[in-house]
Amino acid sequence: MSTRDAAVAADAAKPRVGLKQWFGVALGLLVLALGAWGLSKIAGQVTIADVMAEVRATPVHLIVAAAVSAAISYVVLVGYDWLATRHLGYTIGWPTLAAASFASFTMSHTLGVTVLTGGTVRYRIYTRAGVKAADIAMIILLCGWTFWLGIVFVAGVGLLAAPDLSAPFREFAPAGFEHLAGLALLAGTFAYLLLATVWRREFRILRYAFTIPDGRETLLQIVIGAIDLAFAGGALFLLLLAVPGTPDLLTFLTIYAVAMVIGALSHAPGGLGVFEIVVVSLMPDADKAGVLAAVALFRLIYTFIPFLLGLVVIAVMEANAVRKLRRERRAASPPAPANRA
Repeated sequence: MSTRDAAVAADAAKPRVGLKQWFGVALGLLVLALGAWGLSKIAGQVTIADVMAEVRATPVHLIVAAAVSAAISYVVLVGYDWLATRHLGYTIGWPTLAAASFASFTMSHTLGVTVLTGGTVRYRIYTRAGVKAADIAMIILLCGWTFWLGIVFVAGVGLLAAPDLSAPFREFAPAGFEHLAGLALLAGTFAYLLLATVWRREFRILRYAFTIPDGRETLLQIVIGAIDLAFAGGALFLLLLAVPGTPDLLTFLTIYAVAMVIGALSHAPGGLGVFEIVVVSLMPDADKAGVLAAVALFRLIYTFIPFLLGLVVIAVMEANAVRKLRRERRAASPPAPANRA
């Protein structure tokens, strides 16, 4: 390839920043700004000392129960990768699936920017398992799609069945708005499920062709995504049981789903700040210091500790890869000639 051809190819490979990308950035900044404003309002009503006192007052058995619920959530997350790899025709062992899922999700939960953080981890692990680069991109996409299907379904059920969640925002949303929103979310979910069942056309992006998961696979995506959210949100709910004014489980899971969506839109690492303000705002009858203390413990149990464990998993896998490479090089090297007397 000539120097000119190489320059043209390099230029073509550069990502193009268009209106859609700028809109996403603007939306994220807007959500972050609203989150900062909300936190400033809460800061005027709650002190750090109040929050720390609530953390110390949380019963140990609730912390242990929350840790178990969080662990089950991470086990369920392996199903995301299992569904994605199976849809693409790969049969990958459970240890590799578990390592890829756990390490990538702990990175993205903590650092945000899922495609870059969790995507890089999946690329490193799945490349060694013989998965093509284009298929790894599809795995990342399908895992994200499983998350959104689960969260939309849970939010739809919760908004339809929950009491008046829009009460704290009456000046912005009319009474019963959440019920209409829940109905719309469920209708969209089942419409997509029907589409996946009857429409089996092939999509093509550049030179890569793929089909969306069929009806059975889509149903599994919804179920696995919903179970994951139930156990992840359940971990925080258990920590909130000691806080006066905590709503019932279904109502709280709806609040958790809404907070997760808005936190994801903010593009902040783990929705930091934004997640807190949504949870506090949608639980107006609960003690604010208690809610913030529960969220702080939840971030420790569900985000920070798994993040450290994820780093250990990555370090071990990289060390094993280096040792394997050295063995292969030694095996491929010709033996040293024997010295003749």
